[in-house]
Amino acid sequence: MFSKVKDAKVLSSVQGIENSSKKYKGVPFSLLGNQTFFQGKVILKGEARLAGHVEGTIISEDILILEESALIKGEIHGVIVEISGIFEGNLYAADTLRLTSSARVEGEISSYKLIVEEGAKLRGKLSCLEAPRHSVDEIVLSVVS
Repeated sequence: MFSKVKDAKVLSSVQGIENSSKKYKGVPFSLLGNQTFFQGKVILKGEARLAGHVEGTIISEDILILEESALIKGEIHGVIVEISGIFEGNLYAADTLRLTSSARVEGEISSYKLIVEEGAKLRGKLSCLEAPRHSVDEIVLSVVS
């Protein structure tokens, strides 16, 4: 009924998902498909992949990946952001912003690290942020004698 080649491809892709999910066990994963339109404010915890159309504000507390089919207009506040699609607006990446070769970005961009692959289109104002603070820096020790 099904060819062995198709079964093997499906099985390998499922195994790949299982392997990557083991790496982030207990961390939520979000996905917005390419046929989806969302307008408003989105708050994402854990890794997220967006492939659809979003107009509004996206707040990501982990890794945010905008797929090639993504069209985002508005604001992004994230830690690690990778863009392969189209983004228009203000973007704040506390740690790393990566623009792949298919990325089209326009607006005000603020990031600690910026990685731009050959072929990516970037137009706007760039600001370099200071190194992100880690939780160790925020610990206050008090000595009682």
